[in-house]
Amino acid sequence: MGGVSTDSGGKGGRKSVDQNINMVPFIDLLVSLIAFLLMTAVWVQSGTLEAQQPAGAPTQDSQPNPEQQDQLKIFVRPNELAVGLSQADTQNIPNGPQQWDQLRAKLREKRNANRQQREVWISPDSAVNYNTIVRVMDVVYEIWAEGQSNPDFRELVTIRFL
Repeated sequence: MGGVSTDSGGKGGRKSVDQNINMVPFIDLLVSLIAFLLMTAVWVQSGTLEAQQPAGAPTQDSQPNPEQQDQLKIFVRPNELAVGLSQADTQNIPNGPQQWDQLRAKLREKRNANRQQREVWISPDSAVNYNTIVRVMDVVYEIWAEGQSNPDFRELVTIRFL
């Protein structure tokens, strides 16, 4: 069995104090930690959301063109959602049991008003839960895919972030 012996000497009439440190539990712990770290690295990679921007996508610093009035924006805040084409047109949707149904209705209304609308800007607040942002994206894709037999979301709508 693997171990380390430490000798204190025991000379000069003193009692010898020998210790044996067993190294096997230390090696077992080290192997367990390495296995845990490897599994964690795999889970981090598999838990990411892959998003692709189409060619000509804006850079991180780009903002929507203020001259275009037909940019649909969804503001995601901790206590509400807001949907609109402009500041005056923005309609608030408070958090609650009907929040997602109301968001679908507002997006359906905006989509039916302009069928050429192919771009949606989402502006999440920093305090918003990541799951809420993904849920908003899913609702956008759902509304734009209505009536399509075999929808390819990348062809129907482009989601950009402010």
